[in-house]
Amino acid sequence: MLLKFLPLLAALTLVVGVVRASLMFRARAMRALAARSGLRYVGPTAFRWWGFPLLPKIRPPVPVPFSLTWWPANKVRQVWNVIEGQQGGVSVLIFDSLLSGIGKSGVYRTFFACKNEQSPFGEDTSPDQVVQSRGWTILCRNPRFLEVPWATWSMGTQCLEDHLSKLRVGSVPEPGKS
Repeated sequence: MLLKFLPLLAALTLVVGVVRASLMFRARAMRALAARSGLRYVGPTAFRWWGFPLLPKIRPPVPVPFSLTWWPANKVRQVWNVIEGQQGGVSVLIFDSLLSGIGKSGVYRTFFACKNEQSPFGEDTSPDQVVQSRGWTILCRNPRFLEVPWATWSMGTQCLEDHLSKLRVGSVPEPGKS
């Protein structure tokens, strides 16, 4: 009788292991991005699995200085891998999140926000959504067709670095650094 459930248990263990490994590698990549960019990695490294799908709403470790009342930000249930700091004199806040109510188990989204009235992201932001809120420009990648919600990040670290480099253009280096 117990042998009947062994393949199901093995498959479930494999899926959980892959997701946990993905979260671990993502946290490592986000910490490295923060270090390379001179930003501060606030954490936490990942959300908790127990209680899923009845996940409690977890606020980010730092206060979010803009409104989360627009879609998809109003679906944010958990926040992790929070990075904050300054780039080119502009305040930056980056975080990964789990959105609830989208799909069967929710999807991951990365938010990139900078305190800047005008969008530094250019005219063509497809497939990204750009929102202005309380003096901040917030960038969130819209879901792609056939996106696997737990295996993909909406913005990879290279994409985040590209956005950070746009903020650095025209910045004045600190005295003694070149």
